[in-house]
Amino acid sequence: MTKVFNFSPGPSKLPQVVINKVEKAVKEYKKTGKSVLEISHRSSEFDEILNEINLNFEKLFHLPKDFNVLLLQGGATYQNTFVPMNIPKNRHLGCLVTGTWGKKTAEDYSKIFSNFDVFEARDRELDTYLDKDYSGFQNIDFLHLTSNETIEGLQIQNFNTINHKNLIIDMSSDLGSYNFNFNNLSYVYAGAQKNMGIPGVTICLVKEEFLTDSDNPKYLNLKLLAKSNSILNTPPTMSIFVLNLVTNWMLEMGGIDYFQNKAHEQSTEIYDFIDSNSDVLDCKVDNKYRSKSNIVFNFLNDEHNKEFVHLAAEKGIIGINGHRSVGGIRVSLFNSIDDHMFDYFMKYFKNYVKGLNN
Repeated sequence: MTKVFNFSPGPSKLPQVVINKVEKAVKEYKKTGKSVLEISHRSSEFDEILNEINLNFEKLFHLPKDFNVLLLQGGATYQNTFVPMNIPKNRHLGCLVTGTWGKKTAEDYSKIFSNFDVFEARDRELDTYLDKDYSGFQNIDFLHLTSNETIEGLQIQNFNTINHKNLIIDMSSDLGSYNFNFNNLSYVYAGAQKNMGIPGVTICLVKEEFLTDSDNPKYLNLKLLAKSNSILNTPPTMSIFVLNLVTNWMLEMGGIDYFQNKAHEQSTEIYDFIDSNSDVLDCKVDNKYRSKSNIVFNFLNDEHNKEFVHLAAEKGIIGINGHRSVGGIRVSLFNSIDDHMFDYFMKYFKNYVKGLNN
């Protein structure tokens, strides 16, 4: 069987060392006589996992003391309901929309909040909104944005340049891939299945002052969930276990500094190659906002897009077709894409383009 090189946008490739530990724990977890699939969320074993995750997050993200770690269900899409339901209705919300996922969030927010504004921007239009002197957000109490639009391949990393003090950020596809500080952040969330684990658990990093009292039902009550340390009800224990293994692996690899450097080097190489072959390739994203997580581009001849994906699959390279809404090619460079995988892809990519030019 051909070895598979998985560049999928999610669920993404897991490090082999993590898979090996999962396999062992499924058979028996830490000499307990039980599989990790069987441990109770009320057990001391699970308490240890939760405590370790909290410590790992403090180390990885330099998490401020006034931030809580919540591990919830429902994915990022659930957050489109959960977050606005935990903001008092007399507040003013806004969404900075830079792509498909931000647009979906704005559509959901608008069904819950009437006091709501949308700021739409693509590429160079973003310069205005990200200018530290921009004053258009000043009537907004909380501003939402998606840090990395996986479909369009557009990314915002410098949150602190945004002239707003209460940002809510969907970091589902790039949490853990670069350093940032929490100076003007109130709430960060991410589905784990890109850089941090497998589907089933959503990571939420919540500022203490964002935890307002509400009359919401239990699983929509943010303050109650925070107080319960993520075990108000039965959480996705297996997904949380894998999250813990991944955070341990991240620390062993050198922390976020390591993954930030890796993403920069890999993305720079592939973008430079695309730009140097503009006679056959096109990347439409403005240079300063090009994603380091999801490289989105097209062959100018659409038939080459299809052939490129087909021939790649024959060589074991999977998950590189663009989203069905835009087509083309998308190469996801999440944390688990090591240099061997990347070099294997680039060798194929370069040989294919060389064949077109001959």
